Amino acid sequence: MPAQLRRPDRSFEKGVSYIKPLFSRSALLIFVSVALGLFALSLIVSSREEDVSKGDGAGPGAFSRSALGCAGLYDVLRRMDLPVIASTRDPLRSAGSRGTLIVAEPGGAYREKLVYTLEESKRLLLVLPKWGWLPDPNRPEWVSAMYPALPSEARSTLALAGVDPFLIFSAEHPQEWTINEFSYNPEVSGAVQMLRPDQGIRTLVGDADGALVAEIAENDRRIWILADPDVMSNHGIGKGENAAFMVNLIKSLSTPLSETGIENSRIENSQIKNLHEKKTIVFDETVHGFVSKDTGESVLKMTLSFPFVIVPILTCISAVLLALAGIGRFGAPLTPRPPLDFGKGRLIDNSARLLDYGGHHAATLGRYVRMILNETAKALHAPEDLQSPEKLREYELAQWADRVGRSRKVSVSCASILDSLGRSDIPTLMETARLAHRWKIEVENRNGKRRNGEWIFR
Repeated sequence: MPAQLRRPDRSFEKGVSYIKPLFSRSALLIFVSVALGLFALSLIVSSREEDVSKGDGAGPGAFSRSALGCAGLYDVLRRMDLPVIASTRDPLRSAGSRGTLIVAEPGGAYREKLVYTLEESKRLLLVLPKWGWLPDPNRPEWVSAMYPALPSEARSTLALAGVDPFLIFSAEHPQEWTINEFSYNPEVSGAVQMLRPDQGIRTLVGDADGALVAEIAENDRRIWILADPDVMSNHGIGKGENAAFMVNLIKSLSTPLSETGIENSRIENSQIKNLHEKKTIVFDETVHGFVSKDTGESVLKMTLSFPFVIVPILTCISAVLLALAGIGRFGAPLTPRPPLDFGKGRLIDNSARLLDYGGHHAATLGRYVRMILNETAKALHAPEDLQSPEKLREYELAQWADRVGRSRKVSVSCASILDSLGRSDIPTLMETARLAHRWKIEVENRNGKRRNGEWIFR
């Protein structure tokens, strides 16, 4: 029988041994379902777990998008591809010895944290508080009203920096900043909060009456004080040259001009990125109440705590299963090769292989079709004069068989089957053999029944 008509039996393929799977399909489905369920559970639990405690979302800070916040300045620095972060965990360590720490309007409840920061920071921009606010009850991240803060707020912050707290005062906006080391002119609406001149304080931006930006230099430490936060807050960063002024102020604090080799204090945007490689700009958000809950915890402790412990558990289970699957001692035994078969099935299989290898498809299938025709003619009691080996009689017998088939409503024509034997392509010959077998079953009306006009064979 040709290969196309035989049903493959993989157990007789030479040199092939089959291994039963270590786990059944149902067990694998259970393992996968449990793993996916645990993973989904870890994602749900971790998404609900808050890593950072809630602070003053509507007040000043890099997280705040209200009028008082400085998220706009933070976004400007980030879009300029500068290394800027908002730290909720050890801002001094994040800034390092070369970075710049920005403490914007520290709140009263968190102001005590500023003492250590002022003592240890190498480069610090301290922004004094100016405004109080009422959060919007419907949108807590916005403010419903702003009002001038008590003078004690700014004075307390100055006192922590070691500056006379009574140097702070408010004045009308000067017509011109007679002292300005940054070329860009800041602009403040309404009264301007400033510092009076004093010993140990150098004015960077200001006039004869006071300083908007002042410097306190102590050996290798540089502390700059921005007296009025309106220059950098969201409601003022878009006015005039305030955005360019703040960017240059922060860059000048991070890298003094003496280190850059630039004579003009007006640093262009194209020079900024190269000047501040590896000098992180850090916004201290701990002074606004944003503090990471896991501060000081080791990575190992965090990994072994829920829900993160689910990941190493799944990893260990996967490693054990992989080891068991790879060790032959614990696996299923190999199926032995089947013994040689000397029965009729093996003989028929070898004969079919030889015929297929010799390429005698057309001749073999022609004999097969004619054999079916003759056997069916005898079963139907065909006239003896038609049962002749002559080719002419063969077609007459096929026409007689078709007349019988039409009377029995057979769907296949015997004459068309004989006409198909003249072709040499194997797919057509295979289809011809199948049609001959079907014709024989239908015309003899055995081992089958009709359903909706079609023959259904058992």
